[in-house]
Amino acid sequence: MQFIQKQHIPKALSFIQAVEFLAEYLGKSSEKRIYKYFLGLEILKLIVKLRKWQLVDKCGLMISENNNYSETDQQEDEAALQFQENLSALEYNPQVVNEKSVKDELKSIKDPIPKFNLGYYDVIQDKQASLLTMLPIPNDVKQKDYDSKLNQIRIKIGEVLHLIRPLIYCTLILKHGGDSYTPYIVSFLIDVLRFVIEFQIKIYRKSQKEELKIRTKEAIICYILRNPFYSTIVKQMILSNTLGKILNPQGWIYRLVIALIELRSSKCLLL
Repeated sequence: MQFIQKQHIPKALSFIQAVEFLAEYLGKSSEKRIYKYFLGLEILKLIVKLRKWQLVDKCGLMISENNNYSETDQQEDEAALQFQENLSALEYNPQVVNEKSVKDELKSIKDPIPKFNLGYYDVIQDKQASLLTMLPIPNDVKQKDYDSKLNQIRIKIGEVLHLIRPLIYCTLILKHGGDSYTPYIVSFLIDVLRFVIEFQIKIYRKSQKEELKIRTKEAIICYILRNPFYSTIVKQMILSNTLGKILNPQGWIYRLVIALIELRSSKCLLL
């Protein structure tokens, strides 16, 4: 895996995903042959992801490319380091600071805190935040919890389940077929176990919190659009009955909506 350099990892993953898409739509092969292609490509993808896990994520919680908070983490690290360097030059001198006089002075002011803390608009979180909470103070305590032995075991178990689940899913489809609920249920149980473990992980970065949200959202979408649940329940019972009553089944809007849903429910996007 040493030949896969850090800067080439995103392109390698995108290339494998594109090949999976072409194998599904241009190959005109049987479902079994398509999933044989998928299994081989998922093994290649696993190799690349393991390399990314080692080089980029340092065997911690893997951050996906569509996570918008990666750059935010770097900016916060730089700000926290600068804040810590500036703060280290300050010294506490008890002779200069008279604690009693300070308390008396604060008591004489009716409402000192709101006058100082007028608030700050956090563009990232899109909300009004306290000025004090926006200070770039390092998360040393939270990072120690994140780096603890038990927490690292949880992370590694969760990431291993996250990495091997597509391989297990493809293997079970090759054995039982795409119309069987066995691959669907086994994959679902693996994801449930993974989420139970991952939501106990102590995180300290915005990108880590966002990553868990992204994984949850993607898993929900996949299990709604993944066969046989999609073909037997969503498509026949929900789309046909509900959407067919709202829109004209012969109209172009109805066909466009169905086509977009069918495209998103591509096998290569639901592994």
